[in-house]
Amino acid sequence: MPALLRGLQGGRRRFLRREEDRRRVTLLDRYDARIAARALGVLALSLIDAVLTLYLIGHGAWEMNPVMAHFLARGPLAFVVAKVLFTGIAVAIFVVVSPAILPGLGIRAGHFLPAALVAFAAVIAWEVVLLVRLHAHATPGG
Repeated sequence: MPALLRGLQGGRRRFLRREEDRRRVTLLDRYDARIAARALGVLALSLIDAVLTLYLIGHGAWEMNPVMAHFLARGPLAFVVAKVLFTGIAVAIFVVVSPAILPGLGIRAGHFLPAALVAFAAVIAWEVVLLVRLHAHATPGG
């Protein structure tokens, strides 16, 4: 209980000091600000992706992910909530296991957050291309 209370007050454990801790999932009390920024970035890009997807669907596109198509059929709010919730759960897992080194790969689990940022940025870039094409065909002479 005292350790939990210390953790709620900010905690002290920010880094893994022992090599054996790096080979397993070890919870920290505090995380690096860069991890928090990356996590928030992934959540923000997920929300932007959801909004752009809804706009494109409103103009004739379709959702290719069958799980998200299920939530989309339930309405735009259900779609956005599911997308952000699923992304949030994944981000939380990535943050918690970020200091651990993945067996067999030899890389930190925390490297998945920058990869997720790049992946969401690529999806959003594609959606912007689709928006440009959509509006080019919608304007006279386009």
